[in-house]
Amino acid sequence: MKTQNSAAWLILYIFLPLSKYSTEGLVLPSSFSSFVAEVGGKGRQREALKAELLGLIKSSPPGVGRFEDEVKALRFEEIFTSELPALNPTPDPARSSLFSGEWECIWTNENELNFAVRSGLFGLPWRRTYQNIDIEGCRLDNIIEFEEGGLLTVGSTISPDESDGKRFNFRFSEASLKWRSLQVPLPPVGQGWGDLLYLDDDIRLQRDIRGDLLIGMKVK
Repeated sequence: MKTQNSAAWLILYIFLPLSKYSTEGLVLPSSFSSFVAEVGGKGRQREALKAELLGLIKSSPPGVGRFEDEVKALRFEEIFTSELPALNPTPDPARSSLFSGEWECIWTNENELNFAVRSGLFGLPWRRTYQNIDIEGCRLDNIIEFEEGGLLTVGSTISPDESDGKRFNFRFSEASLKWRSLQVPLPPVGQGWGDLLYLDDDIRLQRDIRGDLLIGMKVK
């Protein structure tokens, strides 16, 4: 995670001539001090909420997509849909370069993904679910890995929405299934959109056209 106050210190370096301050103690203007405190406070809030969210999903492991405890379910919804989005540090997240990269799906309530996690692929147990996203190249690959080299891959185009900076649009373009040495093309069907409710260097919170929720953890 990048240093939370790096932007504030950069402003300090550029706009506050060192000659105006004693080398024995730097006295900041009250307005700037308030700005630094506010930035630091929001950063600490974000980290605390992210830690709480990741703690909550431990009671809803991969393939489940729900919470048995109603209190935990309500708290999860508050953080996911309201509290962290209110502290989103990335303007127009669907257009941000932070959106590109490899993202591990660490929690979702999407039925199809959770079915694949629970059921495996014709006897091959599930290993991981992830996405490769290249916003500049307009490319999105959804990949479910299974043991013994099993794969279910769905490729699509992706582009930021023209009018909504948090929304992206996608259209499936190809799909394939690999089971041991057998590889079979599948007909790609569908298109839709998703909203990035929160995006930073580490995680993203996403809600799609059907209302399904996803937490992605940045791998690289």
